[in-house]
Amino acid sequence: MVGLLIAAVRDLDPPAGGAEMSLATLLKGVCEPGPLPEAEILFLPSRDTPHIDPAHLQQAWRATIFQSDARGDATPLTSDSELERVEINLPIEDWWSGLAWRLRGKSGQPNSMLQHQHLKKRNKKFAKMLKGKISEVKEQTERSGLSVIGITQLHWSAGAGDVFKELNIPYLVFVRDELQFIQPELYRSSLEGAAAVCCAGDGLGQQVASTFNVKAIRNVRLPVDFASRFGTIEEIETTRAGGLSNRIKNNDIDTPRIAIVGVTPEKGYEFYQRLLPHLSNIWPEARVDVYGGGSYAEELGKFDNTTWHGHTSVSEVFSRCDVHLLTVASTGSWGRVINEAGLFGVPSVSISIGSQPEAVGDGGVIVDKAADLDAWVNALRTTYTQREGLGELARKHSGIVDHRRSIAAFRSVIKEFSS
Repeated sequence: MVGLLIAAVRDLDPPAGGAEMSLATLLKGVCEPGPLPEAEILFLPSRDTPHIDPAHLQQAWRATIFQSDARGDATPLTSDSELERVEINLPIEDWWSGLAWRLRGKSGQPNSMLQHQHLKKRNKKFAKMLKGKISEVKEQTERSGLSVIGITQLHWSAGAGDVFKELNIPYLVFVRDELQFIQPELYRSSLEGAAAVCCAGDGLGQQVASTFNVKAIRNVRLPVDFASRFGTIEEIETTRAGGLSNRIKNNDIDTPRIAIVGVTPEKGYEFYQRLLPHLSNIWPEARVDVYGGGSYAEELGKFDNTTWHGHTSVSEVFSRCDVHLLTVASTGSWGRVINEAGLFGVPSVSISIGSQPEAVGDGGVIVDKAADLDAWVNALRTTYTQREGLGELARKHSGIVDHRRSIAAFRSVIKEFSS
């Protein structure tokens, strides 16, 4: 064993979303021996891991997770893993957070001032409850001559960062979404005090560097275990073929179908309110299928060219659509769904913010962030017309987020900052 990773977060398991699943995947991955990126192992999505020369394997780390107990017991995400889970008796929500949501703005974002009060108080309490526990674990580990590195992300990263700094533990912060940009002063100290800030893609890293005076930025892409989610590549191809076959039977194959997966204030809620009726006027043949729970997604179903389907498996979504559409309001945090679409041969249209161009690669079309609605409609039409060629490029590009590649990158980062 090389050393101990101490992850201090609001949530990990049960996960609140993709950010928690990503961090859990990375932590589980480095708790097993594995290669660094320089070993240049060719990992192909939904295919077996090739033979790795034992000389290329790095030693396993150990990981302890400190998180709120508010969401209940661990799920299969971590329950059978090497991760040690320590619960902190601290509720996630309080009076301030409830009021922030009730008084949210037209964009759908919670009231910024009230959210700040909520997060400030939660982080302060989290730090107070963490300090003694982490100090004890650190001393035990260092007595054994092993390295200790802190890991944190999202809502309670300010409190975790304070503890890591006070205990002289080098730490990494993952930036996953727009939170730190919405509340920059609350999170500035934790980001600028970190040994490195980890981002999915260079574009998001540039956004971080333009706002915060950070010491270092490292690119650790989102880890997607395609095989565990969707099966073998042959099963994926069968699923896609079955979806298209059903469309043929239903006389729907010639209808351009655009899929939107997940809608939030940051992920296009206001923008889609303008785009969808414009799309209906300019390209009335196109149909938009909106997937995901919540009022934001449901509300988009009111347009005459749109159908809201609610929660639907990703494999079902991408078995039957032609084009995937994803935009963001301010923070280009990659979006794993772009590469999940690509695995099924579905190209994406996204925006020139942050890491979105890297996520799409050659497997789709990027629209300039200053472009008008006509440009978006043209991009969707172009992608639909070229869907077979772009879909094949998207399939090839999907491997960029294969979990084994991302774990190798994370292993390299923690090795760098453990010395």
